[in-house]
Amino acid sequence: MIPEYSFGGVLVATVPVTAFLAFIIALLVHRLLVALRFYRWVWHPVLFDTALFVTIWCLITLYPLPVPQGLLP
Repeated sequence: MIPEYSFGGVLVATVPVTAFLAFIIALLVHRLLVALRFYRWVWHPVLFDTALFVTIWCLITLYPLPVPQGLLP
């Protein structure tokens, strides 16, 4: 069974929720790496950011975080 999240009685598929969460985490990691001047060592920053997002999304999908009560139907 494919899990779904319930926000205010509206069922939302798992993919957009995990993708949004991965995007927020990737954005925070990106800002941290910019502050640390890590991107001066990266040949193609956009490609690196895309790979970072995909890796974070994969980790969230493979190792899901505990869901608070009330979000699952």
